[in-house]
Amino acid sequence: MKNNNLLFIRILFLIMVIVVGVGALALYLINSSNLVLYKIILSIILIISFLVTSFILITSIILINLVKKKSISNFQKSYLIKTIRYIYVPVLYLANILNIDKNKIRGVFAQINNRIVLSTEMKIDPEHILVLLPHCIQKSSCPHRVTTNIENCKKCGQCNIDGIVRLKEKYNINVVVSTGGTLARKIIKETHPKAIIAVACERDLSAGILDVRKIPVIGVLNERPEGPCINTRVSIDKIEDSINYLLGKE
Repeated sequence: MKNNNLLFIRILFLIMVIVVGVGALALYLINSSNLVLYKIILSIILIISFLVTSFILITSIILINLVKKKSISNFQKSYLIKTIRYIYVPVLYLANILNIDKNKIRGVFAQINNRIVLSTEMKIDPEHILVLLPHCIQKSSCPHRVTTNIENCKKCGQCNIDGIVRLKEKYNINVVVSTGGTLARKIIKETHPKAIIAVACERDLSAGILDVRKIPVIGVLNERPEGPCINTRVSIDKIEDSINYLLGKE
């Protein structure tokens, strides 16, 4: 994951170099042209390039400090939470052009989000914590559907639903198994949680974090021993650690 962090920052700097190049070209053309309207347009491009470069540079510095696990101020956290959403899309787009695995970028985005959330002091009542699970966590051959009610789990131990139900009983938190993003958004709207622990693959996790703006989300990547979207696994310890953090026990 450390290499992926560096990859994310390198792509960010590459975007900054491209923007600086555009600004330098605009400056050259301004000095070479005598047309007033042309100069005005190029001047606007130059100003935008300067602002975008400054924006990326400041964000990169804060990101590097976060990756190095250095403390950042509440203002920097607030700034990063807002800016990382704007930066993520062009970084992902450029990664696609450069033929870089997009899941690496998505994973880093989720990790950055987690570090911001986990660096903020939390103390949330258990009834306001929502654990969102993908339906692929359940054993595909299981006849007891838990998407309508996780209490339908018979605790046979063949999948991680068993362990998560035990966490639900232990901490009195809300746990819901979702069949997709639309249902997940509906659940969040209806339950009004103050914090979310979301289990998903890199793509769904990053999309979910982008969708939820005003609620802190801790993302937990699932494991896919049989491939995507079937019989996936998740670390129960990671979920429990996240619960304890949100409860203010860590």
